[in-house]
Amino acid sequence: MSSYKNVIPKRSYQERGQAKERLHLGELEKKVDYGKRREIYKKKKKIENVLKEKIMNRNPDEFHTGMVHSRITDETHELKKEEKVQKTDVVLKNKRGDFKEQTNALYRKLKKINKVLENYNINVPLRYLFNNSHELYNEKEDTTTTYVLKAEKKKLKSRAVVLQRRYSALLNLKKNVLSQIRKIDNMYANTYKHVDGYCVLKGVGGAPHRFCAPRLR
Repeated sequence: MSSYKNVIPKRSYQERGQAKERLHLGELEKKVDYGKRREIYKKKKKIENVLKEKIMNRNPDEFHTGMVHSRITDETHELKKEEKVQKTDVVLKNKRGDFKEQTNALYRKLKKINKVLENYNINVPLRYLFNNSHELYNEKEDTTTTYVLKAEKKKLKSRAVVLQRRYSALLNLKKNVLSQIRKIDNMYANTYKHVDGYCVLKGVGGAPHRFCAPRLR
């Protein structure tokens, strides 16, 4: 008989719901919700007990470097760490590294511009722009025939103007990039000024700076 009892489906247990009069207060907490809340509470309680134990066993003569290298302001009561003083060699090395990164980025940009300029083709023939007619010589009849291009004159001129503007813009961009590279190179050279006896001579007329090694005694 017990086996037959297990075969018959039983009604699943349902927890009590919230009454209609109290629906404005929200749903009742079920057992699953209570289990989750209980686990979270236990975890927090464990962490709290560990921290309490650490506080009780704390050494009153404890010392760490933050007490020396930081200051508390009167207005905000926040710890303000003092800036570390780096050596001049380290500062110069970091500066040179930054200059190298900037120059590498500019050289990559310059490479792209040069590639565009090399592949820049003006598809409009020059004779359509400066001369409205085109002559063809016939050897058999010893005559020349002229072909007048009136319909496409405005279109070709406008197209040529757009292409010329783009080309000049690319040239100006290349010029600006080269000037930026020259400036950064000069700044890089100035980092060696008065270091280990080196001397830096400024270039005249936009020329790059030059290094002068110390004289051997």
